[in-house]
Amino acid sequence: MTKIPITLFCTLALLATALPSKAEQPLGWIGNEHPSAYALHPGSFELSQSEARVNDTVDFLDFRDELLAGNSRLTGNSGDLTGTGTELRLGVGAGLEFFYREKEQDLTINLGPINSADVEDLDNKLASRQRAYGVKWVFYDAVNQDPSRAWTSAALEFTRIDSSSEDFGGDLAGLRTSATGGVRFDPASRFALDRLKDEGWRARAILNMAVSAETTATLWAGFGKNSASSGTRWDVDIDFLREAFFQTFDSSESQYTLGGSLNWQVTPRLPVQLGYEYFAADERVSNIVQGNGSFNRFIPSFLRGDTLSESGTRNHTLFGSVNWWLTPSLYLRVGARLMSNQFTGVIAHYNNPLSAGFADVPYGYAQLTLGYRFRGRVGIIGK
Repeated sequence: MTKIPITLFCTLALLATALPSKAEQPLGWIGNEHPSAYALHPGSFELSQSEARVNDTVDFLDFRDELLAGNSRLTGNSGDLTGTGTELRLGVGAGLEFFYREKEQDLTINLGPINSADVEDLDNKLASRQRAYGVKWVFYDAVNQDPSRAWTSAALEFTRIDSSSEDFGGDLAGLRTSATGGVRFDPASRFALDRLKDEGWRARAILNMAVSAETTATLWAGFGKNSASSGTRWDVDIDFLREAFFQTFDSSESQYTLGGSLNWQVTPRLPVQLGYEYFAADERVSNIVQGNGSFNRFIPSFLRGDTLSESGTRNHTLFGSVNWWLTPSLYLRVGARLMSNQFTGVIAHYNNPLSAGFADVPYGYAQLTLGYRFRGRVGIIGK
């Protein structure tokens, strides 16, 4: 398991306490889910809860329909998404901020008839969870700071990320070994895509600059490492069949990100945020182990390792939101995120035979967020 050394956190904390006190982020600024080189004042925190959706009504630019049209295996309401997210940022020292993010999502996957097997009670969703936590250190702030508008600021951010998904499978009642016949199993045994998880870390440098009195630009560049795993199993009592269905799909890669965004304070209570990020995976090393024996050809195609490709190494993401401060401490956000290659660079273990089959198509979702800001010292948004 890759870990950010504890000595790094201690070093940053000592540096932060040795530096002059830094001003809180500009008034009206919303930091959750938005990269910035600003930190919360010690004792302040920002907590938000979000809901994400894709369905018949919420389908950006017909991306969900394109997902269905581009994959003959998917049927029904495949591509629907229901997700929740929580983010907490906490100011702990001069220019030092800790954060925690957690997301859960259910991606609907309805598969059509499987020609090579008789499958019962097949799952219809891929349930995933992602956690990220880390520290941001503001190592430079402009000397003259007007809290009513943005100022030049630079920060380093270190993040630890891990994701996992529940097993996806069904009960295998029979294998079709020829056009006219096959082998039946009574009782049917559970088979699944399992061990779906990934872990890694990311370091990111962030710079904020004021473009005008109301507009702020943010630039960032990041590098990280990630490793992912998945596999298949069949809980049948026959040893050679169980071994034939056993597979492992492991990979590791370097990850690069480059992005920019704009924060426009339309009014002190109405910030609009727009951004773009480019993701690239490089130095990917894949290790696919498949079971021996002639029966592995009967593994359903959506689980077979020989269907994996090296796609899913690039992604372009556009995101934006309109935010409204309901009170000086409470805000509401309506936003959206569009990706050129679905969850590439977001959930690394999606590079498996099931989800990799539709990972190279555009995808997007809408998001509604309610957030709360507690200030360690008095601050007023607007006048």
